[in-house]
Amino acid sequence: MRLSSVVACAALAPLLVAAAQPVRLQPSSPWDVDYAENSCRLIRTFGEGKTLTKLAFESDSPGEMDMLVIGKPLETSQGQVPARFLPVGGKTFDGRVAKSVPTGEPAILWSNPRMIPDSVYDTMKSEGEELKKHRGVRPPPINLPEREYYKKQSHDFAAATTELEIQISHNRPVILDTGSLGEAMTAFEQCSRESLKDWGVDPDVEDKIVRPVWAVMPPYWLYAEDYPRDMLMAGKESEVVVRLLIDASGKITKCTSLSHFTEEEFNRITCANIVKRARFEPAELADGTKVPSYLTRRVVFRIGH
Repeated sequence: MRLSSVVACAALAPLLVAAAQPVRLQPSSPWDVDYAENSCRLIRTFGEGKTLTKLAFESDSPGEMDMLVIGKPLETSQGQVPARFLPVGGKTFDGRVAKSVPTGEPAILWSNPRMIPDSVYDTMKSEGEELKKHRGVRPPPINLPEREYYKKQSHDFAAATTELEIQISHNRPVILDTGSLGEAMTAFEQCSRESLKDWGVDPDVEDKIVRPVWAVMPPYWLYAEDYPRDMLMAGKESEVVVRLLIDASGKITKCTSLSHFTEEEFNRITCANIVKRARFEPAELADGTKVPSYLTRRVVFRIGH
């Protein structure tokens, strides 16, 4: 009996080693930049047939980006899935598991995936945490050379990236052989700049802004009683992302919902109350000149449990 157990374990060992190998998917389409009405999308597929997997980057505005991966190889029991860009990324970033609509295929969404060297990310995070200590105070002017340095670090990171590793489980990562992301990300960013023009915002002026639009007391934009009654009774929840155009006097000239769902009442309530209650200090150039600009905000509708 002892000998049989040893033999059985020895026979199983190669299978365990094989199971630990990553699922590696090669590109099955070129990169495609989609100039959507209210966003830019960068899309590519990997694998074929049952392994077909879609990678999509989407941006509602410059500097903001979500990454979505959809496909059967992403099936997992985890609620959150770490990922990283190789060979340049060291630390992972977590995405949340979902299902695609309408196919119901496994999907994972990462908000603002880390596409910058770890050391630079840590510096930016530290600066952001320092600003959070003074939430009610408008931040000091941006250092434009420093901002350009961060942009270059991000561009170099994208150019050096060749793979996206998705840690579906501890012993079965899915790896998308993306190749260099440099040219694709440059085209993606150009789409975002072109979008600014469509909104009536000058991207060249945006590059010179040292004090972005400042929202005064945003916690008072919406209250619990603003929750759409029909949605509340139906137990429906939502996240609404809106884009606000702010003129040189600090006045909202347009509120656009960027969310995609059928319950339009969430959109209407969000924009109506922000336009009614929100107050802003306009964007400024280095010499103090006030200029039109924009900002995006995410409003979460949740029912207490």
